[in-house]
Amino acid sequence: MALSKKGGYNSGRAALAAAAVALCLLTAGCWDRVEIQDRAFVLAVAVDTAEEGADKQPGKAKVEGYAHPGPGDRYRLTFQVLRFGEARGGQEKPGGEGKTFLVTGRGPAMLDAVRDALGESSKGLWFENLQVLILSQKVVERHGLAAVLDFFRRDAEMRGRAQIYIAPGEAGKLLEIAPPSGEPGGVFLANVARRHPRDIHLPTARTDISFASMALDGKADMIFPALEPVGRTMKAKGGALFKGDKFIGYQDEYFVRGLRILRATEKSAAISFECPLHPGSAVTFELFRHQTVLMPHVEGERVWFTLDIAMRGNLDEIQCGHRHDTLNPEYLGKAQKVVAAEVERNIRHTLAIAQPLGWEMFYFKRSLQAYKPKEWEQIKDRWDDIYPTVPVEVKVRVSIIGVGEHK
Repeated sequence: MALSKKGGYNSGRAALAAAAVALCLLTAGCWDRVEIQDRAFVLAVAVDTAEEGADKQPGKAKVEGYAHPGPGDRYRLTFQVLRFGEARGGQEKPGGEGKTFLVTGRGPAMLDAVRDALGESSKGLWFENLQVLILSQKVVERHGLAAVLDFFRRDAEMRGRAQIYIAPGEAGKLLEIAPPSGEPGGVFLANVARRHPRDIHLPTARTDISFASMALDGKADMIFPALEPVGRTMKAKGGALFKGDKFIGYQDEYFVRGLRILRATEKSAAISFECPLHPGSAVTFELFRHQTVLMPHVEGERVWFTLDIAMRGNLDEIQCGHRHDTLNPEYLGKAQKVVAAEVERNIRHTLAIAQPLGWEMFYFKRSLQAYKPKEWEQIKDRWDDIYPTVPVEVKVRVSIIGVGEHK
């Protein structure tokens, strides 16, 4: 009898276990699964005003957008979508039309434009692989950066690390360019942005959607790389300045270089200067290590900052021929002073432009809040008036620790 009871107990447990396994099999997998070939992977989005672009072509505007009551169309979005094609031997099938294709949509808001674009796509647009967001100058001037980015900040599918570029002309036209590297345009531009530690002229550090979102929340100023067509490709040239939400203009690469040095956001930059012994000949200093210390000072009504910069690196290129010995301590001492003077000149150039504009990305206000909290409370209401004329004492020390493989 005991054996029978025991056997029945075990049989019941086995039945429950089998039922649990069966239920697991029925509920396994993703209920909303979509096969990869059934998604339209968006690599880049270009945002223009509704009247920019294709609607200027006769007849084209009639098939873009849709009739709707309420506010008129504000935006025209161009989506660069990855093309899935057949392959032979690991190579793209001959006769293909490229690795990407474009679809467009218009609407009074971004989501309307996304839904409108579905009329040109047999698959749903998928933004989890978004690499780049290109905004036209016209659209940010008209609507403001906060309004233009709001959809990309809120929507759960958007990728916060997507890089932002500003286009002086039509943004959608840039996505029509096929980079000579063979990469899709969105991937090409994302990789360009990642090269900023070595290119001191690229303002692409902390210029993605996530950092822009934090800056907008904190009412901070921003800079984004400007993007223009150059021949058959695209190039990031200089920076587009924003004072909070408002676009205030472009600055060139020399301005960007001064900003990068001041903020110490470069890791392996090249700084060229005129040879101290042979005027007209260029010498290049390659930066390896960089330390910047910014300190605020307040005495009564007087506010100023001291900026101490220490740089170490090598002489990487000399255009003077073999007319002097680069191992000579006297020559190296002169070269160090010339590099330091050029760095100081560059920083002062950037400050001379930024301060009158009231544009501040130099951590001045933040350092005052951190190091002089009591004094900051007394002057914070007047900071906008104080900042444009606040003095900055710059001190640069350069150490040349090597001259390369040849003296």
